[in-house]
Amino acid sequence: MFLEMSWLIPGLLFIILPLVVILEYKRTYLGALLSIFAGTVSTILSIGGLIEILSGYKLPPDALKIVWLKYGTFEVSFGILADELSMFMAFIVSFIGTLILIYSLEYMRHDREHSVWAWPRYFFEITLFIAFMLMLVLSSNLLQLLIAWEGVGLCSYLLIGYWWWKPEASKAAKKAFITTRIGDLFLYLATAYAFFVFHTLDVAKLNEISGSMVSPSLGIIALSLFGAAIGKSAQIPLFTWLPWAMEGPTTVSALIHAATMVKAGVFLVARFYPLYMHAPAVFGIEPLVFVAYIGGLTAAFAGVLAVFNNDVKGVLAYSTISHLGLLFLALGVGAYTAALFHLLNHAFFKAGLFLVAGSVLHATHDLRELHKLGGLKDHMKWTLLFAFIGGWAIAGFPLSGGFWSKDEILIETAATGDITLFLLGFIAAITGAAYTFRWISLMFYGKPKSKEAEHAHEANLIMLIPIAILVTGAILWGIPILHHGKLAPIGLVLTEQISQALGITIHAAGPAEKLFMPKEVIMIITVGVSFVLALVMFYTYAIKCVDFSKHRRLIKIQSALQQGTIIDVIYDKMAYFFGTRIAKGAATFDTKVVDAIYYKITYLFGIIIAKWATLFDINVIDALFERTPRAMRRLGSFLAKIQTGHINTYMATLTVGIIILICLFLGGLLGFNLVSLLLG
Repeated sequence: MFLEMSWLIPGLLFIILPLVVILEYKRTYLGALLSIFAGTVSTILSIGGLIEILSGYKLPPDALKIVWLKYGTFEVSFGILADELSMFMAFIVSFIGTLILIYSLEYMRHDREHSVWAWPRYFFEITLFIAFMLMLVLSSNLLQLLIAWEGVGLCSYLLIGYWWWKPEASKAAKKAFITTRIGDLFLYLATAYAFFVFHTLDVAKLNEISGSMVSPSLGIIALSLFGAAIGKSAQIPLFTWLPWAMEGPTTVSALIHAATMVKAGVFLVARFYPLYMHAPAVFGIEPLVFVAYIGGLTAAFAGVLAVFNNDVKGVLAYSTISHLGLLFLALGVGAYTAALFHLLNHAFFKAGLFLVAGSVLHATHDLRELHKLGGLKDHMKWTLLFAFIGGWAIAGFPLSGGFWSKDEILIETAATGDITLFLLGFIAAITGAAYTFRWISLMFYGKPKSKEAEHAHEANLIMLIPIAILVTGAILWGIPILHHGKLAPIGLVLTEQISQALGITIHAAGPAEKLFMPKEVIMIITVGVSFVLALVMFYTYAIKCVDFSKHRRLIKIQSALQQGTIIDVIYDKMAYFFGTRIAKGAATFDTKVVDAIYYKITYLFGIIIAKWATLFDINVIDALFERTPRAMRRLGSFLAKIQTGHINTYMATLTVGIIILICLFLGGLLGFNLVSLLLG
């Protein structure tokens, strides 16, 4: 029943979009509540569909497809691919998206003061954002996925720049849009290449084809798809847009980081994972190995940057980049189940922590500098509790989902025997504890360092309940249950069933014998080092209340690692360097070559046209004007001879004419064609 109605999961949100604007404009909260209702229905349908498909019920392949384009034997269908991965992702997107919509009722309340169109616009754009992401994860072919992919990018641009009265928001929106467009070009390439080589854009067929052949084309498509994922999921080198995206509302940040845009790149690789497993090397580059190394480098690098960041949302932004890298590392080493498990955990604890940040910013009038906060634990006890639970999960401590998924990824990485990849993953794992507890300590402990922090207040239930649900989920997925005679966390059991149903090997990295140390030792070392780092951060910032902002040298180093510095400056200088030289080269080419060719061509054609025009004027126009009067004079002379002025002549001529007409008429009656006889 639910699978048959799965087209409504994105469809209902698209259908209500005009009503959201109209109703919200007419009456406050009406359009917003309609968006929440539609999101709730989509969530119910997603959960029901996931339960049905994991129970063994499946729809026929073309049950939810309609033919959109057809040319000869080739056709493109629009439809829903309702398999295990799609329904799993649809549940994450719709559930978290709906909670964020509820949270927005209070968080975005003051925006109505700027314009009567503020809320209609906001709820229209965020509903459209969720709808496009649901369409993306449920798309049955690459063209449909590409349309949804572009829709997600457009909505992110609109929402990051939603606070139109802030110039920084507008700049951040353009930066995000332009940077991700570079990656989007690779998805266009993959789509076009798949069409011309395999003559199909169907997702299931492309994955099926990859299992029956070995072709360099598979490697090209795999690398192109990952190029698109690098842009959307903010991996090295296209990661700089994500920290700047924090200029948008925190609800938008939570949605982008936890459930929508940045997860699109991870989903793209997971969606075409059978293709990746069979894709050969292209110019010596193994697609999955490339995915693993880019992911590992990004995870470690961004994790370190998060430790030094001083922005309330900036820490979480670099944390997201790090965890996305960890997901790509997992997919690259074959830990498909662990990747899905960590994706689930990350969606919940990151959404929860972003909403915690939103509560803090809401209470402190958008004060984002960590060193100007402090002392919030006395004013925001519930928010502190939820921050601690979410931080516990993101640090990968026991009794949380993050504990299991991080260790699964590290164990699978160690099983490859690649120590470099393992160390990159290990750095990403342990830095999570460091930046999270530094973040919590600077915000909630010590003395208030600003008037905003002194007068902070606890968020109301509309904001607290969604946070509570999300951080509870971050713990829930890590609760062990009995599965096949052994204890396994709920989230791992769920994602194992999805992997098995999709026919993907659960532990593709290799047997346990390849581990360079026992998995129990890996787990103990990772958790132990993380605990030590968390305690160091808590002791330094919460107990001793060390204020590093007073040390100029440290601040200079720290400032160099914020968003908008070092890497952005390097990119800007490179863009300026190459841009100015390309512009100068183009200007020189235009002056020396294009203008020269243009002038020579116009001169040559001008001379030819002028000569032909002169000849035409002399031989045709002049002749026409000179000979026409002569002809008129001759005609006049001839006609003048006819006009004798004698009436007898006129009567004789009239009589002859009448006789001729009578003869012609009588000849016609008698069957003689006199005209033909006369003309021969």
